[in-house]
Amino acid sequence: MGKAQRAPTRRHRGGPAATIRVVPPDIQSVRAQLPSLAPDAYLNTGGCGPLAAPAARALAAAAEEALRRPRGSGPGFERTAGSAQLLREAVGRTIGAPGDEIALTANTTGGVNVAAWGIDWRPGDEIVVPALEHPGMSVPLAVIARRHGVVIRLIDPEGDAGDLEEAVAAVSGPRTRLVALSHVSWATGAVLDVAGAARAARAVGALVLVDGAQSVGAIPVDVGAMDIDTYAFPAHKWLLGPEGLGALWVSPRALDRIDLTASGYESGTDHALGGGVVVHPGARRHEVSTLPAALLPAWRASIEWLEELGWGWVHEGVATAQAAAWAGLAGVPGVRVLTPAGPQAGLVTFAVPGVEPERACARLAGRGVVARWLMRPPAMRASLGFFTDESDVTRLVEGVTAIGGDC
Repeated sequence: MGKAQRAPTRRHRGGPAATIRVVPPDIQSVRAQLPSLAPDAYLNTGGCGPLAAPAARALAAAAEEALRRPRGSGPGFERTAGSAQLLREAVGRTIGAPGDEIALTANTTGGVNVAAWGIDWRPGDEIVVPALEHPGMSVPLAVIARRHGVVIRLIDPEGDAGDLEEAVAAVSGPRTRLVALSHVSWATGAVLDVAGAARAARAVGALVLVDGAQSVGAIPVDVGAMDIDTYAFPAHKWLLGPEGLGALWVSPRALDRIDLTASGYESGTDHALGGGVVVHPGARRHEVSTLPAALLPAWRASIEWLEELGWGWVHEGVATAQAAAWAGLAGVPGVRVLTPAGPQAGLVTFAVPGVEPERACARLAGRGVVARWLMRPPAMRASLGFFTDESDVTRLVEGVTAIGGDC
């Protein structure tokens, strides 16, 4: 793809790198870098995004290098360490944070577990969490509750993303230790009021853990502006990287309140007999052992490709495609769109009358439209990316219309 002319990149502490583009990217050239999009209308980036060609090339190059050069040599270890640091910095740019506030994990759930289990729980402590949270959040919290006698306080049972600040405040008190929620609801596609929930959490001294699986890469994210403590997200969804990597951002003020959950050689330096270690000063202390060396440059390549396209263009493309799909589905007789109207992220959740979601999803797949179904709420979910074109949206709407008409 030919590079568009652009002004110098501006990076700042309060958000991702800002790039001013003179010539917008060509959508067909962009889609050519995502070859898995053909021939289906691929609408499940919220499950796993299409791997970007730059990431695939970086992955192949890393594998080839591993064949030709010793991985366990001094230079080999240095290459991996340098690659990891470059990735932390690239990941940090996507959420407006420096690299030393980033820990590399295996996925979003890995980061959630690090943050949630790192709290020194006591019987009777409380966690506030939306009822429709993803199991990657709700399951670890439920296990913590069972093992430590912690009480779970559920809010927003219908997933209508009402006044979350009021909802959190209504159930919070002196025993509330953690408020945990997604930035974008995986169930309804709504962008949640994380900043409002954080204000209510601050009022009682609770930590705030955010799942960013459906946000980073789809909408602008500025962790500093939200006044939160931890933020976990993956490589393989909206950032179009490989499976097997994720990241956890930890605010410097929360470092001392989140102890090591899993630990090992990579947790720090100056190892002593008996397990003594000087932990890394930043979030890197939560990394445990050998990182997947071949995946590191692959994720960085996908992030740098998105930066080259321009985050403003990427986010605008997501918003435009999501709005088109929302409007198209809302116009299908009988279809109930559960995602709130107005600007959201990249998801549209909807129900087709008279058809079970799993069956409807299979029938859509038979028409070349790849989406996913949800158990709660019983519905289907389409993911709309910056690379989604008009034909994808048309195929989705026509497929849903046909399914509904057969009932």
